[in-house]
Amino acid sequence: MTTTESFVSETKDAVIVKAEVPGIDPKDIHISLQEQLLTIKGEKQEEREEKEQHFYRMERTYGAFTRSVRLPVTVDGSKVTATFKNGLLTVTLPKTTAAKGTTIPIKAG
Repeated sequence: MTTTESFVSETKDAVIVKAEVPGIDPKDIHISLQEQLLTIKGEKQEEREEKEQHFYRMERTYGAFTRSVRLPVTVDGSKVTATFKNGLLTVTLPKTTAAKGTTIPIKAG
């Protein structure tokens, strides 16, 4: 069984989702975005084999996970990026112009 922890943070320009996925190859991770729902799926497949003169041992470990995160604001799906380093997946989701909001200046009269 594979477990992951996810963290969501928000900056002025983007929503950032970080997921710890140790021991999983990046090619086994799939990310999708539908409306404001980010889904991260993956599967760990590991095989370990030991051979010695008087014994043989083969272990196979399989585990799948799915994490879905409802985003707090609307994001621009065409500009989403994902990076993977040392078991940490970082997905950066730029906010749309409307989600960034507008500052309204006050005119002194």
